[in-house]
Amino acid sequence: MTVMTLPPAVLADRALLWHWLAEVFLAAPSADALAALRDGAGRKWLAALATEPAFAAPVAEIGAALAAPQETAQLQTRLTIAFNGLFLGLGGKRTLAPNDSAWSEGGLFRAPVAEMTALLAECDLRLAEGCCEAPDHLSVELMLLAHLETHADPRAGSLRDRLRLWLPGFCAAVRAEDRTGFFAGAAALLLAALDHDELIPQPEERTVK
Repeated sequence: MTVMTLPPAVLADRALLWHWLAEVFLAAPSADALAALRDGAGRKWLAALATEPAFAAPVAEIGAALAAPQETAQLQTRLTIAFNGLFLGLGGKRTLAPNDSAWSEGGLFRAPVAEMTALLAECDLRLAEGCCEAPDHLSVELMLLAHLETHADPRAGSLRDRLRLWLPGFCAAVRAEDRTGFFAGAAALLLAALDHDELIPQPEERTVK
């Protein structure tokens, strides 16, 4: 079964996963988001994901990070420091740019920027006002993938293939550098989800918060 034949509810579930992963790699989680993941709708959502064997290990790693013996505010501070070091340049030479260009072309602002700009335009989409990320940022590509899959657009397959080309290197680097387990687990979940076209298990309430 391919994603283009899945019923609308399942496509919405896949879109939820893509959007959540996009948020993980776009900004450090807020205290409210962490509270939901630790003891709220997000926790139920992760538990539902973990029933799929391909997702069990990544979700367990995320869960272990969330179960750290810290108050939510303290955990949020820890993950913010980790996010800033991993993805925002505060890690110096060890910073991992979550951009297609950096991993497929060896540097920022190269061909994938123009290619993703063109694809967004073809879909009558554009980055939000004030967005400071390049069009080839992982979060942009994931949100576009959610849009394409939800609309049964055949270009979703090409975008998944594009992600499969550069994400293994990026995700391996996240695994090597992340000391929290949260971002490494999310990276592993992302790779598993890209190769998973079947139904993504969800609780009845299709939300993370």
